[in-house]
Amino acid sequence: MGPLTLFDKSFLEMLSVDQAVLFDLMFSTVISPIFYIEVLADLEKDDPKTRTREKVVADVAKKTPVMHSYPNISHVALCLNELLGSHIEMDGRPVIEGGIPVLHKGKIAVANEQTPESKAFDRWQDENFHDVERKFAVVWRKALKGLDNGALATLTKKMLLIEDSPRNHEDALRIARAVLARSGQHFLNLKLGYYFLGLDPSMWRAVEARWKAAGHPALPNYAPYFTHCLTVDIFFNLLMTKKIISPDRPSNRTDVAYLYYLPFTKLFISEDRLHRRIVPLFLREDQKMVTGSEIKDDLIRLDEHFSALPEEDRKQGMFRLASTPPDDDKYLTTRLWRECGHSTAPKPPMRKNPGLHKEISQNLREVVALSWRPARRSFSQAELKDPDQRMIRRMIPRQWGKWTVIPDDVK
Repeated sequence: MGPLTLFDKSFLEMLSVDQAVLFDLMFSTVISPIFYIEVLADLEKDDPKTRTREKVVADVAKKTPVMHSYPNISHVALCLNELLGSHIEMDGRPVIEGGIPVLHKGKIAVANEQTPESKAFDRWQDENFHDVERKFAVVWRKALKGLDNGALATLTKKMLLIEDSPRNHEDALRIARAVLARSGQHFLNLKLGYYFLGLDPSMWRAVEARWKAAGHPALPNYAPYFTHCLTVDIFFNLLMTKKIISPDRPSNRTDVAYLYYLPFTKLFISEDRLHRRIVPLFLREDQKMVTGSEIKDDLIRLDEHFSALPEEDRKQGMFRLASTPPDDDKYLTTRLWRECGHSTAPKPPMRKNPGLHKEISQNLREVVALSWRPARRSFSQAELKDPDQRMIRRMIPRQWGKWTVIPDDVK
């Protein structure tokens, strides 16, 4: 499993299916809810040209990672949970749905079934869409077209009492951070940020009461993730007031929303021009942005490398054959693995051990059976923070594009 990587739709659209398979094999991917929204919204995309709208969505769904992918919980849910007392880790690891915890042989195991998003993408590949998804696409497109970005940006600046105007992107980020650290304005920042980020209005009183009980603290220390998301919003709106970012392009707001998920990844891949300009400003020292064209060029070279291997080797399945990139720095993927602390040394072939295989299979079946029981014991937050094991169910194709992923002799 490679470096944890966040990507946007523009990148996947650049790839062929064969390249997308190699990307999935080489990188562990953090899938933002914004990606799902963008893909589904294409059901109402204007002027589909040579492809039907259903085919546009199906083509992206066929290239979406499944083997090492982790759908991240939405920023809205994370912000609300943080304001209600949950600690949100921002250390380059995705935050996924909790799954079902069970006690198995004296140890805590968490079972995650196939995600609803993954099940939906399975359907979308066959151009099978539910009515509710089509209606969502219509509503989303109308909302984007009806949004007055310029007016919202001006309102944000006025309500947060921002007098400075940014000269450039760096200046906008400096102003945004200064506003959120400004003494005497902590309650205003909390309340307006709660509104700007679209958090549940019915929970506001509980959030307000907890903040007051904590002694009216400044947001950066009290709620770091909420502060990160709000900083992104203020930064974006400031740039639109000066038209450094165009308020007339509705999709800019969607593109910027990917930045909410930067704390949960090591790499970010995009070919979007706006991303290339603003994402580096928000990266930690241990993070990196790579353009989609750089990764695509490297995937072409990796395709040539693996295609040149003997057919006998390729029949083993790419899941086994391409578990690591070639141990050669001429490949960008190899260099990224090493920069992120992953070993690219070839792994010795696994020896067949029927007894161990049977034990692991039985263990998985028992965990699943326990998770389906209606009566289960409850666990504390501390117990669930670091479970002894986690099982994630995935649906992986045996044949994907030209590649054999799982060989026929694997049941």
